[in-house]
This record gives sequence, C-alpha cells and structure tokens, in this order.
Amino acid sequence: MGIIGLGVALPALVLAAIGVVLTLRIGTALDAQSDRYNLYMAKQVAKAFEEELQGHLRDGVTAAEIVARGGADRRVMLQALESGALPGETAAYVPLNELSDYFLLLVEGQPVIYRAGIEDQGGRRFAGVILRDTQGQVVGAGGWWTDPHAFLREHVRSVVEERLANDERLYGGIESRRHISVMLVAPDGAEVARVRAPAAHEHASEAPLQGPFEGYAVRVAPTITAPILLTRRFVWIELGFIGIMAVLILLATFFGLRYTVRQIEIARLKSSFLSNVSHELKTPIALIRLAVETLEMGRVSSPEESDKFLRRISRETMRLNQLVENILDFARLEAGQRAFRFAQVDLAEVVRETADSYRLRIEDQGFTLKLDLPEGLPPVRGDGSALAQCLLNLLDNAVKYSREEKEIRVGLTQRDGMVGLSVADRGIGIATRDHRRIFEKFVRLEDGLVHDVKGAGLGLSLVQQIVRAHGGRIEVHSAPHEGSTFTLWIPRVAAADAGAVEPEARTGS
Repeated sequence: MGIIGLGVALPALVLAAIGVVLTLRIGTALDAQSDRYNLYMAKQVAKAFEEELQGHLRDGVTAAEIVARGGADRRVMLQALESGALPGETAAYVPLNELSDYFLLLVEGQPVIYRAGIEDQGGRRFAGVILRDTQGQVVGAGGWWTDPHAFLREHVRSVVEERLANDERLYGGIESRRHISVMLVAPDGAEVARVRAPAAHEHASEAPLQGPFEGYAVRVAPTITAPILLTRRFVWIELGFIGIMAVLILLATFFGLRYTVRQIEIARLKSSFLSNVSHELKTPIALIRLAVETLEMGRVSSPEESDKFLRRISRETMRLNQLVENILDFARLEAGQRAFRFAQVDLAEVVRETADSYRLRIEDQGFTLKLDLPEGLPPVRGDGSALAQCLLNLLDNAVKYSREEKEIRVGLTQRDGMVGLSVADRGIGIATRDHRRIFEKFVRLEDGLVHDVKGAGLGLSLVQQIVRAHGGRIEVHSAPHEGSTFTLWIPRVAAADAGAVEPEARTGS
C-alpha cells in the first residue's frame, strides 16, 4: 500500500515542486528587472538635476558673460552676477589663476565648475560656468554659493514631473514613471524631499548626485500602485495555492490509503470472524452430539458418568446459546434495532442470578467464583437482561483467558452517582497498547496466549455498545501476566426519578 501511495503522491509532489521552482524563478526575475529599472530611473533623476542646475546657471550668468566680453573688472562682474542670483544665493567670481583648486563637471557637453568638499558658513556650495573675453579666452568662472539642500527640495517636483516627463528618450514611458517614488537623501541619510510615497518594506535603488550635490543621493522605489507589487502578490498567491494543493494531495493520499487499509483490515476481520464463528458453532455441536450418542448407546458405567455427560450437554448448550445471542444482538445493535426496556434494576440481584446460572460451567472447569456485593447499593437505570448479558460475556472471557490461577471475582461499588460492576480474573492479561483495540468489532489479538483461544471477536464490542446505550462507560485495568479487571459504570436512579416508568428505547434512535 505504501508503494501505491508513493506512486500517487510522488508525481503530484514533483509537479508541485517544479511549479514552486518556476514560480520563484519568475518572481526573482521580475524583482531583478524592477531593481534594474529603479536604478536606471535613479540615474536619470540624478542626471536631470545636473541639467536643472546647468540651466539655472546658464539663465543667470548671461549678464556676467556680456560684461566679461567687454573686459570689465571683478567688481562689475560681481554686480552682473548678483542680478541673476536667486534668493539665498551669493554671487562669486573666480579668476583664471585660482581655478586650479576647482573641479569640472560635464553636463550635456557643457562644463559646470564646482569646488568639492568646500562650504561657506551657511553650508552653501559654489557652482558656476566659464566666462570668456572678446577673443574667447577664459578669464575665470562666475556663479553662486548655493544651498544644495534648498535647491534640491525646491526643484524636485519640476525635475520629476516636468523635465523627466518631457524626455522622450526615457525608457518606460510616462505611465511607468507614475508608479515610482523619488526620494532625495542627504549625506547624513535624512530625507530632503520626495515625490510620491514608496510602498512599505520595499527595496529601493540609489544613484549618487555629482558636482556641487556630491554626498546627496536619489532613491527610487515602487509605489503601492506599481505593477511589480501586484505581480509579487500574484506570485505569493500562486505559491500558496501550490502549497495548499500539495498538502491536500498528501492528505487525500494519506486518508485514502488509511481508508483502503481499514477496509482491507475489516474484510480480513470479517473472514476471520466467519472462520471463528464456524469453529465456535461446530465445537459445542460436536460435543453435544458426542454426549447424546454416548447416552443413547448406553456407554456409561455409572449414574455419575451419566450426570457428567448431561452437565456437558447443558454447558455446551449454554455456550452455543450465548454465541448465537451475541451474534443476533450485535446485528440488532449495528442496525439500531435492539430494544432496551429501562427500569430500576437491582444490580446485585442481576449479578446473583447470572452467577447462579453460570456457576455450573465455571465450577465444572475448576474455577472459583467469588462475589462481593455490598448491601444498600442504589438501583441503576437499565435493562436487566442486557446487563446480565454483559456480565455473561465478561465471565466467559475470564474463563477463556485464565490458565493456572482459576479465580474470578465479581464485585459492586458506587462512585460519583454511578454503580460499578467489576469482573476480575488472574489470567494472561492485556498489553496497554491493546486496551482500546479489544473493543473493536471482529478484533482478536494476535499475540501470546490470546491467539490460542478461539472466539468470534464480538463479546467486548457488544458489552461496550450496551453500556454506552445505558449512558455508562467501561474501564479496563490489565497488564500481561497480571490478570484483567473490567468495570462497567452504570448511572444510578436519581431520587426524583424513583418509581417513574420509562418508555422503551432503541439503539440508533
């Protein structure tokens, strides 16, 4: 059965594993593509800020370029530069002989002059362009001390929503740009400004800014409406679906195999039951027939021997009758047709009558039956004949499974509103692991001396069903070679119900 289950589950699990691997690879590829696009956009934003700065410088330095071509001195140059400065900016002119300490940044083929790592007392940085005379010779650089923090914050929206939006060369189109968050980050990691909020817990790509913005960075991440997030959710849903399907297939295989094994086991038990019942029926019939033939042919030498054969006939007749009754009662219980006539029952009286009717068979096989029946026990609510049948089955098992120590004790006790009927023997005992199995229908244990005793496998199952129908329970205390004690706990009659007549009840109703 394990090979069949493996043949069913293994292909499904292999397909599920392939699905998981492919889905994860697709998800990884999409994440990598998204990260590459975010990095590309971060570089494009950084480049756009450099162009924005160059445009600002070119627009503001026009007056200074005019006076430079006329050969004006430094004071006139500064006045011309001041006219193009924005609020918060301070004009600065750097002569040619001082340009060696400055750096050059090419933006769209045009140079931007800046000084790296040098700031004024207000934290501003210098940015400017080359100035030439009438012969085209470089005379210096003119520009402004600008606060990069303020410049970036002021121009971030125009750069992202206008300059980038109008760039037809940009990969991805305007629709893709609407689903990204652009954040400017200061050298200390603080946020300077942003356009659109990023999705929570998403990895972002960064590109550093150059020139006078050195140390600042552009961080680009997908927004909550980005298609990549929807795709990731779909990937995780797909993985969850594959996982659920794999678990369902395993559970279906497990329960299918379990059900199949159980059906095979029941079929085997039924076959064993038929074999055992046939043996159980043939044995007493053969003994009865032998005893009757012996008596009919007069092959007895004394009245005592004749009485012995009569007792054997009586004992085997009782045994045969009990077996037939067990089979019929079990069938009625299974079909829900067994009727119980509940009434107030004196359990001590039931025990005495049953023990008297069974005593002949017990004593004939050398057993000692001891009764412990305290006075004053309350009556129980039950069917007297059904409870007597339970006691007969327990006594029959005690006789079957006892060997050298042939002693059986039957006692009554009360506890927690219930009366307990216990049958104890000093027989072969039952292993703890089998305490529940012995109550299953058709089950007979296969180990030790138990296997040597024939039976139908219905007695204890029948006892359990009858006790449950009475609203009671059955307890087992047993260990190998230490004997067994079965206790039936039956609810006693409440004082308020004393004298009430109860209707007939049926199993299954």
